Amino acid sequence: MMNILFVCSGNTCRSPMAETLMDDLVDRSSSLRGEVRVKSAGTFACEGAHATPEAVRVMEEMGHKLKRHEAEQFSPEGAKWADLILAVAKEQMEQMEVLAPEDVGKMHTLLGYVEGVYGEPDGQEYDICDPFDEGLEEYRACAQQIQTGVERLADLLTQDIEEQND
Repeated sequence: MMNILFVCSGNTCRSPMAETLMDDLVDRSSSLRGEVRVKSAGTFACEGAHATPEAVRVMEEMGHKLKRHEAEQFSPEGAKWADLILAVAKEQMEQMEVLAPEDVGKMHTLLGYVEGVYGEPDGQEYDICDPFDEGLEEYRACAQQIQTGVERLADLLTQDIEEQND
């Protein structure tokens, strides 16, 4: 079983969308179902906060439900649970490294990881845009970036599982 933790700042937009989209891919994959568990957290989360209305709406437009999400704070315990910790941006990488320094080896950005850039990238070219306090179009653009990243991640994980089973 592989545990994946997606991390953003407040755990009300990007990481819950990543969790939702990845959960859907896992559920639809015969290779990943039962092999991958997904959660999300935020480096500055207000525990129990709901997903933003824009994130809920964009996920509904994509055929997913995000209404029952409650924000969780990124913690050393959450880092220990995870086998793979994927931040939405370099900024979260820096914050996670302070909060859970013993688990730095598991930390990557989502878009960097799927491109083979492990650990904290040098620049911000692997950041997913932050739609918070922006309009619905920014949320849609963000969701598309995340969808691309999680689809590539699902492909990589499927390849790994199939290679292990050969």
